[in-house]
Amino acid sequence: MRLHSRAVLPLLWAVPALLLSDPASAAEGHVKVVSALPNFGSIASAIAGDRIDLTVIASGSQDAHFVDPKPSYIVKLRKADLLLVNGLDLEIGWVPPLTQGARTARLMPGGAGYIDCSTGIRVVEVPLSLSRTEGDVHPYGNPHYLTDPLNAEIVAGTIAEALKRFDPAGAQAYEDGRRAFVRRLHEALFGKDLVDLAGGAKLSREAFAGTLDVFLDGTSVGGSPLRAHLGGWLGKMQAVKGKAVVTYHKDYSYFAERFGIRVIDFVEPKPGISPSAKHLEELLTRLKQGDVSVILTRPYVEHRSTDYLAERTKVKILTLPIEVGGAPEATDFFRLFDYATDQIVRALSGGQAAAGR
Repeated sequence: MRLHSRAVLPLLWAVPALLLSDPASAAEGHVKVVSALPNFGSIASAIAGDRIDLTVIASGSQDAHFVDPKPSYIVKLRKADLLLVNGLDLEIGWVPPLTQGARTARLMPGGAGYIDCSTGIRVVEVPLSLSRTEGDVHPYGNPHYLTDPLNAEIVAGTIAEALKRFDPAGAQAYEDGRRAFVRRLHEALFGKDLVDLAGGAKLSREAFAGTLDVFLDGTSVGGSPLRAHLGGWLGKMQAVKGKAVVTYHKDYSYFAERFGIRVIDFVEPKPGISPSAKHLEELLTRLKQGDVSVILTRPYVEHRSTDYLAERTKVKILTLPIEVGGAPEATDFFRLFDYATDQIVRALSGGQAAAGR
């Protein structure tokens, strides 16, 4: 989580004016979509298919807080119809320099083509006050909302509506794509059997309201509770529900809430602050209590601290992506969560293979 923007690179303002004079238009053909991050690109592609020309700026192996705003991205933006951003200041260090460099009003905040995908998301961990002593805190709350896969249903709606506004002729195709994406998401999260019995929309409402467990245990079909039909990622994660983990950064809050695992501490003492020797010793003492078996970390952070902790305890280090493309297996949004839930269940259950429906 970051509080302040990085310096705008003076280089960006040196992009030749000739490159800034090419207007974009849906009338030229496919809608030109630029996605700041891979997950939004994957969702947009699933909804719109070949009706859009998609460019994704960050790769899945990059830290979304720190992406170099290269001048070549400005050229892409200048030609774009829509820009998909995470919002909540996650990309504040690099998206504003790009949009300012592109000098395209529609892609500025508030413009018709600037699509903040955090719209409608229930944001957690919104700070009550801001202080540099608390580290690099995002003033609008935790921006890593797509670690809860159900939030992709909201994001899909936001993207589909933007596409309909820009390309009315394709409105029905975008709506069909959104519905197909949401149906697939529900089946992946709850399992096809349960979706067929209870309906994905009902399950989604219960899950968003935090009442899914009560609904599954209190509703019977054929003499057995609906919980017996729970499958998908949630069914798979039931085996490790309640287990405790440590994460490197504060980016698994939404995931933990959805799947019922407990994040009891962080390798970073505060967001964006590297661990001190004192903090590592305190964390080492905590890990030796024995109730934590896994530290979740990311591919692009330093590994010296987690290696230090693993060498002195029996805790496993699990390096997982949170963006599409962050691992070879994570080729789209669904396979990202297939991979993540498989790996977490395997690690938290002592190395046994995960099995889901």
